[in-house]
Amino acid sequence: DAFYNNSKKLGADIADALNQDVLALAAAGCRHIQIDEPLFARKPGAALEYGFENLERAFHGCPASVTRTVHMCCGYPDRLDHPNYPKADQDAYIQIADAAEQSSINAISFEDAHRHNDLKLLEHFVNTSVIFGSVAIAKSRIETVDEIRERLVQALEHIDSDRLLVAPDCGLGLLSREQARGKLANMCTAAKSL
Repeated sequence: DAFYNNSKKLGADIADALNQDVLALAAAGCRHIQIDEPLFARKPGAALEYGFENLERAFHGCPASVTRTVHMCCGYPDRLDHPNYPKADQDAYIQIADAAEQSSINAISFEDAHRHNDLKLLEHFVNTSVIFGSVAIAKSRIETVDEIRERLVQALEHIDSDRLLVAPDCGLGLLSREQARGKLANMCTAAKSL
């Protein structure tokens, strides 16, 4: 930031730029648009102070027919099987859950596989769907169907099944094609078994 020296203003201008892309995607017929938010969980105070306002800016004017989704990253691993990469505080998602529920977001994506959350987090979402990270993207070990299913069963004790979607924690770029396919196959099998 060599120009703004003001994170709120920088975020607002980024949101305005993203809004142009969001509106263009909606005009082109996209029915689902997701914005990845890298800092909300790691800076919940800033998320509450101005981050959600900027997220609303990014979706401003987006038609109601478009599902608005946000993925809230918890951390950024730099390689596989490195457990000590920097992550958000354990309670960060809880700190921002109510603001997310009150926003215009239709679905929120959380990471849960690499480090389990307190599942009471899900109870904060009455109208918002939750995309639940169910396989870790920075671990080479492929989770078993039973492991994934057990966690999903636990999650369903806290949220209605029609608002719980199953997904990987984040992108699969660190995994080999074989690892990614193995994780996704087990994840899908677990979800279908419910």
